[in-house]
Amino acid sequence: MDTPPASEYTQAEAYAPVETAAAEAVAALHDFPGFEQRSWAEMPCSRRGVDDPDYTNIEVRYRFSIADSQTDLVRQQYVDSLREHWIGKGYRIVTDDAVEGTTRTDRNLVAHRADGVTLWYNVSGYVGLYIQSGCVPTSDIADIQYIPPTGGIRPGGKGDKVEEYFPGGIPVTQQAVNPFDSPESFEDQL
Repeated sequence: MDTPPASEYTQAEAYAPVETAAAEAVAALHDFPGFEQRSWAEMPCSRRGVDDPDYTNIEVRYRFSIADSQTDLVRQQYVDSLREHWIGKGYRIVTDDAVEGTTRTDRNLVAHRADGVTLWYNVSGYVGLYIQSGCVPTSDIADIQYIPPTGGIRPGGKGDKVEEYFPGGIPVTQQAVNPFDSPESFEDQL
């Protein structure tokens, strides 16, 4: 198997910059209604069609509620705001499309950063913000630290779907509030 490309991060190190990218995106959106949930996932990294168990591609997923996903603010205005924000930060827009359906228009806005991180704003039935690390060396699960969610999700609350990474529960000392969020946004997450 070929040697994978160099990465700026390991799996354990990648969660912080990926979560920071999510928080920066949220900060760029006016009248933000809050996300419904956040989850972490991993996808395989392949070389010549063979999965490499020493590498993974982490994905942090934020999703709006179905009600918020149906609003023009989230479906159209946020696409425009994020495009402007990501271009202003020097990210390379690699996908910017709209697919007209009979009842709605779905959109994809994808940007790449120089550090290998990819940001994807996906507008379909649900609208979500997905951020991937690119292929990074795997880490022991014990080395992965809890990063508080952004966008109004209460750390450790019902919308914070990261329990598989913290089977003993989210350490109380790590349940800090994300600095991009206001405490008022957590009231309905209890």
